[in-house]
Parts: sequence; structure tokens; C-alpha cells
Amino acid sequence: MRIAVIIAEYNPFHNGHAYHIAQTRKNGATHIAVVMSGNFVQRGEPAFLEKHVRARAALSGGADLVLELPLAFACAPAQRFGLGAVYVAEKMGCVDMLSFGSESGDPARLEQAAAVLDTPQFREALARELESGAPYPQAVSRAMERCGSGFAGLTASPNDTLALEYLRALRQLGSKIRPMAVRRAFVEHDAEEAAEGFASASRLRALAQPEEIAAYVPEAAAQLYRAELEAGHTPDPQRLDAAVLGVLRRQQREEFSRLPDLSEGIENRFWNAMRSGSSMEEILTLAKTKRYPHARLRRMMMHAFLGVTREMAEELPAYLRVLGANERGREILSVMAGTARLPVSASLAELERSGPAAAEQARLEAISTDLYQGILRCPGPCATDYTAPAIWNA
Repeated sequence: MRIAVIIAEYNPFHNGHAYHIAQTRKNGATHIAVVMSGNFVQRGEPAFLEKHVRARAALSGGADLVLELPLAFACAPAQRFGLGAVYVAEKMGCVDMLSFGSESGDPARLEQAAAVLDTPQFREALARELESGAPYPQAVSRAMERCGSGFAGLTASPNDTLALEYLRALRQLGSKIRPMAVRRAFVEHDAEEAAEGFASASRLRALAQPEEIAAYVPEAAAQLYRAELEAGHTPDPQRLDAAVLGVLRRQQREEFSRLPDLSEGIENRFWNAMRSGSSMEEILTLAKTKRYPHARLRRMMMHAFLGVTREMAEELPAYLRVLGANERGREILSVMAGTARLPVSASLAELERSGPAAAEQARLEAISTDLYQGILRCPGPCATDYTAPAIWNA
């Protein structure tokens, strides 16, 4: 048995993701586990479809086991997203490979670049760039150039940027998991144009019509998406806007100071924008500066909406939650029964009872799911994180 882990959002799962899984098997993996974001994703947005739906699509498209990445890491900057997901893989205790998409497709070069990111020379260069007012992604690229490493281009590519964080996390955790890069093919990340049956997830979210999406996703996923879209199980922007404004406007200024990833008093600017803006987009526009792009501000807004604090973001994942598995996935779980170094269960209630940190993370997950259910076009009930069964028959 050779177990590979893929870190993903599958927002939604499409042909490019199926290609990645197939290439991972071609490169020697007999069993594939996915560490997947839940109902809110890294961009600071609700997922296009509910997490169990996306897990079922992944299992129908070649994955064997789907584990949930806890919210404080799923809706987070690349460094914390990568660390949290790699930590989950490491704590499984049985993973041989970490397979990730890459624009460069060169794991050796990526490892060299990741090593540069952890040098004092880079940190000093990055501090100078940030002091100049450059946005963080641009500051990283310029700092790499200052170091004369020749790796600056890697930090401008979305998949390679995440790959660098995965590699840094592997080194930080002292992991023996072997990295494996699968070169991104057919269409680029966030590309607006489709090609040869492949389209980016962002294009599919923009299409949002079953008959338009079907050409770019596996058949089983297309049928699943059609049922969910026709049932109104997708976020409604107007409901989201009203829900977020309602939560934000009842909060006190000091609550904003407890949000993760704050610096230079951005919480004060965000607070003032929130008190003046009449919509999410207006608040983001008022708060935006050259230094703080929309993505970072969206995450800040979502953290405030969902109740993610700095203290929560500083904790590492406290459990391994199973969203679904097929027969091979159950074989992985059998191995994990003897190797996992965190509690493993498909039951959030059971995980909640496994310790204080797990209880806090589980309650945050359950609250976020309740809020997600409330912003759907056809809203769902509370407590579905406790009542929705894992997928065992994929």
C-alpha cells in the first residue's frame, strides 16, 4: 500500500482534479486521501456546494478517503492553509506522498525555493518590502529577487505558491512524506476560457448552470451538481450579504482586534468601513488599500462573521474528521487505527468530546455550517454537522 494525500478545495470538483488524481495513481499511489476544505474556503467565501456534496464528487472522481480541513485553516492565508493541511496528513501517520498541482512541475526547484523562504536573508528582505507598502504577494516576489535566488517567478503562480507552503510545512514538521508535483495541464488557475473539456473552478462557479458545467466535470459529479443546483443548495449572494452585515453590525470594536492576521491597525480601518458600508462589497472597497487586497480583507470579514479568533488560528488541527470513504478509503482508515496521532472519527460529536482544543474546533465547525445552511437559496436547518452522515457507499 502506498498512500498519497492531496490537499484541495474541490470548489467544485472537475476534470482537472480527476486528471490530478489519475496522475497521482500513475506515479505509484495505490490509495489516495484528500484533505479538503469544508463549507468556507481560502478566498474568504462560502463554498459553491456543501462539503459532503463535494466529498461525494471527489470519491466518485477517484479519491478514496476525504478528511476535512478545520475551518481556521481552510479559510486562511496560504501559509496557515498549507501548514494545517500538511499537519493533518502528517498526523495520519501512514502517508507516503503529498501530491500537489504545480505550474512548474519541478519539485526539486520548488524545494530549493521553499528553503529560501525560511532564511534570515529572505525575512529581512521581506520586512523591507512590506515597510515600503507593497502588498504581501508582491513583497514576497520582490524579496525573492533581492535574495538573488532566481525563484521569484514561482511566487507569482497560484499552485506553485501553495506548493511552496506545503514544502515549508513538511520541513517545519520534520515530516518524511515525499512531495510529488503534478504539472497543471490544459487551463491555468482562474482561467476564464475553457479548453478540451477542462475549465477552472472559478469559471465553473461563474457558469453555475448544470448544462454548462456538465462538459467540464466527470459524469457522476455532473449528475450530483444538477440535483444540488436544482434544489437551491448553493449560496445566495443576497442572503450572504444580509447575514454578514447583521453579524458584523452587532460586534464591538474590541472584537475586531481579536481577528487573525492583523497588522498596522487594519482592524480600525475595517471597523470604520463596516460602520459606513451598506454591503459587503462596499465595506471591502472602503477598507481596501494597496497593502491590503480584497482577498485578505474578505478573509477578515469572513473570520468576523464566523467567529474565528487569533487564538483559534494559532492552534493546530486537533482531530481527523472523515467526510467519506470508499473501500480503499476504509483500508486507509484501518491502517490509521494503528498509526494516527490524533482522534479519528466521522462523528463531529465524538470528536468534540475528545479534548478541549477539539471541542473548540468542532463547535466552530458546527456554527459555520449552521451559518452556511442559512445563506443557501433554499436554507437548511441547524445542526447538520452533527446529523449529516459520512459517505460510506461511494
